[in-house]
Amino acid sequence: MVTTRGLVSLPPWGYLAPPAISGTHDSPPWPPRARPNMIIDLLLQDPQAASEAKGFFAQLAEYLKPDVLMSWEFWTVTSGILLLGELLTASFLLFVFVPGTALAAILAAFDVGMNGQLWGFIIGTLFGLVVVRPILVAKANKGGEPSNIDALVGQSGVVTESITASTPGRVKIRSEEWRATAGDDLESGTSVSVVRVEGNAVHVQSQA
Repeated sequence: MVTTRGLVSLPPWGYLAPPAISGTHDSPPWPPRARPNMIIDLLLQDPQAASEAKGFFAQLAEYLKPDVLMSWEFWTVTSGILLLGELLTASFLLFVFVPGTALAAILAAFDVGMNGQLWGFIIGTLFGLVVVRPILVAKANKGGEPSNIDALVGQSGVVTESITASTPGRVKIRSEEWRATAGDDLESGTSVSVVRVEGNAVHVQSQA
């Protein structure tokens, strides 16, 4: 059996297989998927890989130290990520955590300990959930004021592009043009009034 650097060269399945006994085994008794120590075996055979793996885990442990995770820089970066995610989703869910991360960042800047920062994060997040989010949702879903197109119902206008019963055209209402439909054929220049709103178009009828 070949040795490398004083280590026994292992077979592909990761263990030293016993000699096959005639009539009992035609293949190694341990299939590759049953190798719980595969990575360890490889590292034992390659000291350089073992050294690189050790360095990686050492760096990871350095980044995961409490003094790094509980720094104002960490909380500030987290706040930025949450704000970016909120801008991309516009769900008002990620923004709930921003008051918590912002308060924790302020506490960390004043050298408040880990427990104080965590309590600040919890209190700020609860504030965002109970106070900030309902306000933002209410402003986004205002029901009392009609949108620009909804406010056109009942307004008068002039057809600028002919409308048929099957083909929409355009009408000019208060110096703005809108896509319009109608139940009858309406020629350009016809005076109309808006009956209702259908999606992003208005349904009109002749004033004649």
